[in-house]
Amino acid sequence: MIWLAAALGLFVVAVLGSVLARRRTHRGSAPVVSPDLAARLVAATRRFIDATPWQPAAAAGAPTTAAAIEAALIAGEPRRALDTAEAALAASPALERDAPARIWLAWALCANAQPRAALDQLAKAGESSSALATYVAARAAHLHFEHGHGATGAIPPLITTGDLAVVTLGRGRGGAAWLTGATDVQLSAAQVGAAIAEHREVTARCLAGALDALDQAPGFADAAYLAARLAVKAGLLAQAHAIFDALASRMIGRPDADAFERDRKDLADPTVAVAAARQKPPDKGQRSRSLRVLP
Repeated sequence: MIWLAAALGLFVVAVLGSVLARRRTHRGSAPVVSPDLAARLVAATRRFIDATPWQPAAAAGAPTTAAAIEAALIAGEPRRALDTAEAALAASPALERDAPARIWLAWALCANAQPRAALDQLAKAGESSSALATYVAARAAHLHFEHGHGATGAIPPLITTGDLAVVTLGRGRGGAAWLTGATDVQLSAAQVGAAIAEHREVTARCLAGALDALDQAPGFADAAYLAARLAVKAGLLAQAHAIFDALASRMIGRPDADAFERDRKDLADPTVAVAAARQKPPDKGQRSRSLRVLP
């Protein structure tokens, strides 16, 4: 039965790619992500390989506490990073106008698996064109989406229950159980279409955000890792393999190195990831608001 489990895992990743890479319409199929996004990912990977590693704390306009926050994140102490970021914002004399402090707080909140609070801080910070702000916005938006479909943690598994639900819905069976947490729920064709469309739109939008951050800071490993994960979910599997390979030497010693290695293994052999994703998440009342399956 081991070969069957392995085959199922590879099948899900292949179908995830095909389902997310195409959307069915009455007139045929069209790409989920534009050819431009795929080409940008290839170009970003090449630039990342040649670029000097980029540290947000060394960027112009970083707050005075940025180095301490970044050091805590690098040390794998997200709680300390959050405490430092919160204290810095509280001490700011221009609380409502201190956009950099809020952006760094949002990054620390993402590292503490609090994407909703991170999005709130980004909204209060207002528009920002910095590479860090662009990356944090993409990461927080996608993490919030994944948490809304049952995932947990600051870096959820590469294949989540939401991803698996989209695959099974796209194949015409089973996805409702993962989206709603109830085995007796039947989704209409419109709800199935909405679930797939939402997954596709959020994935493509956040991938574009990660690539925007890499355009501004080609050596930004955090943005490259986010782009690599989103490439898998967008169905760009060949490009995902390439950027994962490019990242490997730069992830050594980072606090997210274990998550990165887990993701690489799941991409190479998704058997374990698919088995875990087949466990329905508990209903915490945090399902997607745009897909109104639950009351």
